[in-house]
Amino acid sequence: MQSKPLGICLIIDCIGNDAAFLRDTFTSLGYEVQSFLYLSVDGIIQVLRRVACMPQHRDYDSFVCVLVSRGGSHSVFGVDRTHSGFPLDQIRRMFMGDACPFLLGKPKVFFIQNYVDSEDPLDNSSLLEVDGPAVNNLESKAKQPGSSTLHREADFLWSLCKADVSLLERSSSSPSLYLQCLSQKLGKERRRPLLELHIELNGSVYDWNSRASTKERYSVWLQHTLRKKLILSWE
Repeated sequence: MQSKPLGICLIIDCIGNDAAFLRDTFTSLGYEVQSFLYLSVDGIIQVLRRVACMPQHRDYDSFVCVLVSRGGSHSVFGVDRTHSGFPLDQIRRMFMGDACPFLLGKPKVFFIQNYVDSEDPLDNSSLLEVDGPAVNNLESKAKQPGSSTLHREADFLWSLCKADVSLLERSSSSPSLYLQCLSQKLGKERRRPLLELHIELNGSVYDWNSRASTKERYSVWLQHTLRKKLILSWE
């Protein structure tokens, strides 16, 4: 990647334990970091919409989003305890090529730490859904020749870590093991492909889980549609 900055790194931390060291990590990697703490679901949606519409994306080579929140199996609650939740799939949809054409053909990387309350009555199928940002597709395609040949879901990396919400109750100020390991690996091994680092991240989480009780374990799930090897640093 060549642009300076490499792109926008959006950090939304609704727990409050991880934003500071994540901000330092991604700033050192060359990102313009925008950090938000303790947002409601409506606040999360508003920030995501605003960032997805930013014209600066046309000049940058990538986008990173880190989201930390309580949630359900397929949703995040923010700081709301009476809200039905916001589907994780909707977050990804807001940055797909048809909704966010300035990022079409560029890596879009998501790291999500979701503290799940599996017994929460709000974790049901009645989830809030919103449309993606309204962007002038014709104008954007004119500025990205050939972009119409790319699939709208191309060039995503989606890394989702789930942990039991009881971890927060036991140690309310402890950072996420998943995000700590991610930050350390990105800081120390900047020239290595992100997928290789993620495999090692999975190994660190596995080692933790082998020593932890059931309620203290982390579960990491990775999906990607990257078309090229991705290294989160300048060439």
